[in-house]
Amino acid sequence: MTNILLSRSHFSQFKEDLERIILPKHRVVVLAFSFFSKHLRTKEEYESFYHPGQEYRQKINNEFAAYGIKDEQIFWISYYSTTKDEAIKQIKQADILYFPGGAPDQMMDRIEEWDLTEVLEKHRKIYMGSSAGAMIQLETYHISPDQDYKTFRLEKGLNLINDFFIEVHYSKRKKQKKAMRKMRKAYYKPIYSIPDDGCLIVFDGVIRPIHPARQIYTKTGVVKV
Repeated sequence: MTNILLSRSHFSQFKEDLERIILPKHRVVVLAFSFFSKHLRTKEEYESFYHPGQEYRQKINNEFAAYGIKDEQIFWISYYSTTKDEAIKQIKQADILYFPGGAPDQMMDRIEEWDLTEVLEKHRKIYMGSSAGAMIQLETYHISPDQDYKTFRLEKGLNLINDFFIEVHYSKRKKQKKAMRKMRKAYYKPIYSIPDDGCLIVFDGVIRPIHPARQIYTKTGVVKV
């Protein structure tokens, strides 16, 4: 199993590191469940963002195109247009599952609403996610206060990674540092920071940070640099 954890969806910049993982033959399934309900309140607003030909959808397709993957190899699971049976079928056929950024808690709510947790966890091939899509790959993840979440949150994700934590969009903000200290004191697990231009690759349990992503805490304390 491979997990690719990002803060932004611009993963073509890591081609040198990922081209042995993301192959031209791969079939990609994008789970478009991470939208904030306060921003995309209706089916029409949702489709104006995720529908074929729209800017966001084409941006993700273009990122995969850098690895030789064509649009027809990428299947988008729509919250409004895809049936549950079709979603399960596509997830089972996927080589890569991609979780977009957005609202991690709302994405998990929709996964549970559709009863997709088990089929997603059984995938065990390549999981990719940016921001919220990285966070939900952890069995337990935290949300640091920001413009969308006013208070610290501890949430349940998918049971894929449970031996470390991450801080996405890391920019050395005081609230991020405070949140990491809180997680460190509560769990004594390693914590990795992933700035917007960083990436974390986990292959069969081996963790590889791509600069400027790095380990901030070990099990015993702060990493000195």
